[in-house]
Amino acid sequence: MITRKGTLALLSSAALALTACGGGAGSSDSADSVKFGWLNGITGDYSSYYEPSQAAVTIAIDEINENGGVLGKEAVLVTADDLSTVEGAVQGFSRLVDVERVVAIGGVESTGGLAILDSAIEQQIPVFCPGCGSAELDTLAGEYMWRITGSDSDGGTIAAQFARDEGVKRVAIMAQNTEGMSEPADVFKKVFQDGTDGEIVADIRFNPGRSSYQAELLKAFESNPDAVYLAAGHEAASVIFREWQRRGYGGKFYVSPDLVTPPIGGLMPDLEDGVAVGAIAAYDVESPAYISFAERFNEATGYAPSPGVYDANQYDQYIALALAITKAQSTEGAAIAEAIPQVLNSGGTVVYSYADGVRELEAGNEINYDGASGSLELNEYGNLASPLFGEQFIIDGAWQQVGTLKLDPELREVLDR
Repeated sequence: MITRKGTLALLSSAALALTACGGGAGSSDSADSVKFGWLNGITGDYSSYYEPSQAAVTIAIDEINENGGVLGKEAVLVTADDLSTVEGAVQGFSRLVDVERVVAIGGVESTGGLAILDSAIEQQIPVFCPGCGSAELDTLAGEYMWRITGSDSDGGTIAAQFARDEGVKRVAIMAQNTEGMSEPADVFKKVFQDGTDGEIVADIRFNPGRSSYQAELLKAFESNPDAVYLAAGHEAASVIFREWQRRGYGGKFYVSPDLVTPPIGGLMPDLEDGVAVGAIAAYDVESPAYISFAERFNEATGYAPSPGVYDANQYDQYIALALAITKAQSTEGAAIAEAIPQVLNSGGTVVYSYADGVRELEAGNEINYDGASGSLELNEYGNLASPLFGEQFIIDGAWQQVGTLKLDPELREVLDR
């Protein structure tokens, strides 16, 4: 997930890069166009996501305009660089809303989403967060902000779901004593115990930066677990896995999403073929919406969409916004916000494109837009009701997806108890 931990440095000045893209030059005449804002980290820590994300949102705006625009008007995208900072997000939001007069905003990351949440509610500006992982949004969004990817807390939940589905009853936890690692481990512990009736036979926390974790490994495996849940950084995990290999403990690991990376995938053959199991966000690659988007994305970029950079989510947010405006027959923020769950949640005709959605709405039918990133069904907090995850095994020295699984909403509800 795109998230930031710890203290964020505030910049004393922010240069906002504003451009317009879409089916023609940007227009300030609201009578002729509908302006969408894209508040994104073009520079700074999130800048590596910019190019694929920019390609995805351009595809969405082009699709909208090629199919009649929004309420018969041209869709225009106005971009603001949030500098990957809190201050940049606040300034960018103000510029987009107060100067550019956009009707809605997409593209924000966790840092930006949390920074502008109160302002979005106060000013009734619909905001989509296509890659926000922050667990703080688990119950804060829903009125004027919608997160269309899984939460960081879902990483621990989906690991508990894998364990439940595989019949695992006894798990030892090994978690690094840092916020980003302790949180998913705590989630796993609660969901596994209270949601699956599993038993945590050991809960071991350790500090990073050590040369050995033999004592922690011994404590974990002498408790005779069916599996070990490991949440750690690359350095500590590498030491743990090598000592595990040397001592021949055997068994199975469920790992936090931070370890589903090439360095861990290529660490050793002993972890292959289901010994280490991970999960990351996934796309429904058989969906007509995904197939259509992926073809256009590949033509534009030369490579396939990747769940790790949330490109399909970036695309979906503007298709959803345009359909909500069509449903509401209004560009007023409150009307758009009311219509968003109406076009995304089940109960209507399933559609996979903007054109099909508009056609059904104009015929007086309810719709359920199923996006390129998968189902966009929302819960009461504006989060995906059942985000899709890919089960990952290490095969031939690399993590590979071996299946997909929707998160069980009932397990997520365990966290609210």
